[in-house]
Amino acid sequence: MSKDRPSGSSDQIRSGDPSGRTRASDLLNDFLTTDHHPRIALGDVLAVLGDRAFGALLLILSIPNILPVPGLSTATGVPMILIGAQMAFGRSGLWLPRRVQAVTLDRDAFLAVMRRARPWAERVERHLRPRLPTMVGARAERGLGLAIMLLAAALALPIVFGNQPPAFAIALIALGLIERDGLFVLAGLASGIIALFIVAAVLLGLGTAGGAAWHYLFG
Repeated sequence: MSKDRPSGSSDQIRSGDPSGRTRASDLLNDFLTTDHHPRIALGDVLAVLGDRAFGALLLILSIPNILPVPGLSTATGVPMILIGAQMAFGRSGLWLPRRVQAVTLDRDAFLAVMRRARPWAERVERHLRPRLPTMVGARAERGLGLAIMLLAAALALPIVFGNQPPAFAIALIALGLIERDGLFVLAGLASGIIALFIVAAVLLGLGTAGGAAWHYLFG
């Protein structure tokens, strides 16, 4: 779906910012002003984003899990695992298998959550600026890909409210990648560590409760 690029260069295409940087609100505006079918396929999302880099799709897919929209954690988590894998392997272009591109999301629910996210993005992006370039370079993206794979795997688990913390961490990393802000990437990694502890604690609690129930019923 996309052409080879130097690391980070495609996140600076079609920007409405005078400095030439892509803004998160630009991504959301482009998505909201596009005509969509009643169900939005992930392939359509790729088509709207065009040649913009990994951060753009990570942001679009993480937002519905932050607000959240029920039932989308697996549908959005699996593609993010694939995106993270491609970052980890140093791919310069974004690609998703046809079967994943064919996954569809409800248009009204998806666009509603994007509209809710737009004012938030406009407020947050005031604090974004290029800094700590080593955290957003090509070498750093490989490590970030591994972190995103782990966070997206946690996000995809069917745990009530367990997808929000990893989705928030991925969104911070995505914002940092989009606007070349290494400080936001670091914030996303720190949030990701906390998110994984939260998910692990929830899983441990569920496992303990399940073991106790099994012992009560059958022990």
